[in-house]
Amino acid sequence: MNKLQKKILDKIQAEGAISFREYMAMCLYDENYGYYQTRTRIGREGDFFTSAHLGSILGRVLGKRVIDLAPKEGPVHVVELGAGEGYLALDMLEYISKENLPLYQRIEYHFIEQNPSVFNGNQKRLNMHLARMIFYDNLSELNTLPFAFIFSNEFFDAFPVHLVTRRENKLTEVYVGYKAPNYTRVFREPSGEVWRELKELGVSVGEGCTIEINSDIEGVYSRLADKIEKFHMVTIDYGYTQDELYHPDRKEGTLMGYHKHAAYENIFQLEGEMDLTSHVNFDALIHYGEKFGADPKYFKNQRTYLMDFGLFDLFQDGKEPTTTEAFQLKTLLLPGSMGDVFKILVQEKE
Repeated sequence: MNKLQKKILDKIQAEGAISFREYMAMCLYDENYGYYQTRTRIGREGDFFTSAHLGSILGRVLGKRVIDLAPKEGPVHVVELGAGEGYLALDMLEYISKENLPLYQRIEYHFIEQNPSVFNGNQKRLNMHLARMIFYDNLSELNTLPFAFIFSNEFFDAFPVHLVTRRENKLTEVYVGYKAPNYTRVFREPSGEVWRELKELGVSVGEGCTIEINSDIEGVYSRLADKIEKFHMVTIDYGYTQDELYHPDRKEGTLMGYHKHAAYENIFQLEGEMDLTSHVNFDALIHYGEKFGADPKYFKNQRTYLMDFGLFDLFQDGKEPTTTEAFQLKTLLLPGSMGDVFKILVQEKE
């Protein structure tokens, strides 16, 4: 039994059961033992890797968008949510500094990452750009900005979620109990937070289905709207529209665990040592964006976004892609690859 499991079991014993959302939050974000609080490595040396770990292409395309849309004068504010090890920041800043040095010198890169272990262990890769960067532990620390480019890569999928299920035409929320030697599922009346989300998003749960509800999305958009007067926001993540995500064919939901690049359907193990994740409801992002004044402008897969917004311009100098770049292109562009699985949503608050 590891220390986090003991802490979880002590809480279950004291309360009888805890909501699945609380269990997942402790596994991922417990201040002493949570997965995202203690990991110093992700990517190929950790439990998963993102598009930014494949190489610089994604960051360069996003850097090109900053150049194309940046104001002609004044500071250029870039905000990255869940910036992790800084790969995306590095690739964007490297590209902008080479392509447009005067604009680069106007950039203020707001790097938001709540896990100090991930960044502090890899900070030296950004040493050349530290003069352009401001670091925050969370979004609430961000100063008020008149306009910003906001980027996130696999940010929303890492939020803890409620589990909701319908059995014999009764809607219940999944709580976590324990009967040695296993965790047990306890079915209780859904919390007010869950009922509010279901009503707000117009979600219906099919008989025999279990779905995930991310109740933290609204808070992110509320804080962004409060902090930033106008923005261009690019969200990169894996997920579906609401009808696809909650379709009866996906009746067991999308929750998965990842440990050392292996996928686990049993998420009640390796507490604090395994990443837990669920697919994003992009309709929820659109809904809450609109609620706080951000209109959806673009929603397609990552492959299409890259091609639509400058991928091939990166190679117009006549140089053949390097071997590394060729691998990146294959992984990002071929059908069935990461470029297909990942979606990109662009929203603007004007």
